[in-house]
Amino acid sequence: MTKQQKRLTKYQLIVIRSDYLRQSNLSRFFFFCVFTLDLLLYKGKCQMRRTFKSFREVFRDENFTHLVENIEVVVAKILAICMLFVIGVAIFDLVNFTFKELFLSEYDGFYKTLFKVFGLFLNVLIALEILENITGYLKKHVLQVELVIVTSLIAVARKIIILDLDKVEGVDIIGLGLAVLALSISYFIIRVSNSKNTH
Repeated sequence: MTKQQKRLTKYQLIVIRSDYLRQSNLSRFFFFCVFTLDLLLYKGKCQMRRTFKSFREVFRDENFTHLVENIEVVVAKILAICMLFVIGVAIFDLVNFTFKELFLSEYDGFYKTLFKVFGLFLNVLIALEILENITGYLKKHVLQVELVIVTSLIAVARKIIILDLDKVEGVDIIGLGLAVLALSISYFIIRVSNSKNTH
C-alpha cells in the first residue's frame, strides 16, 4: 500500500467515524428532546390533576363557606377602616363649623345655626352606629337588626331636626312621621322577641 492510499483510508475512516458520531449525537439529541417533552407533559398532567383536586376541595360546601366567611371578614374590616376615616372627617367638620360660628362670624344669636350643629352632631352619631354594626358583625358574625333600626331612627330624627318647615309641605312631614312610627314598631317587636329568646 502506498502512502497516499494509507492517507486516503485514514481519511475515509475519520469521515465514517465522524458520520457515525454525528448520527449517534443526533439520535441522542432526539431521544433527549422526546424524553424532556414527555417529562414536561407528565409533570403538566400531574399539576393539572393537583389543580383540579384543589379546586374540588375549595368548592366543597364546608371549604367554600369558610372561604366566603373569610372574604366577608376582610370586607367588614375594610368597611370599618373607611368608617373610621368618615367619623374623623365628620368630627373635624363639626368642630370647624362650630368654631367658625362661635368665634369668627358676627354674633346674631347662636339659635340660627344650632340646628345645623345638631345635624352635624347626628351625622357623627349615625357614623358611630354604622361602625358599631360592622364591629358587632366582626365579633358575632351576625347582623344586628336592632342596631340597624336604631341607626335608621337616628337618621330620620336628624332629618326632622334639620328640617326647614318653611320649605316643606305637609306630605313630607306626614311621610317622616310614618317612617318614625314604622321604625319604632319594628324596634319594639325586635326588643320583645329578643327578650323572649333570652328568657
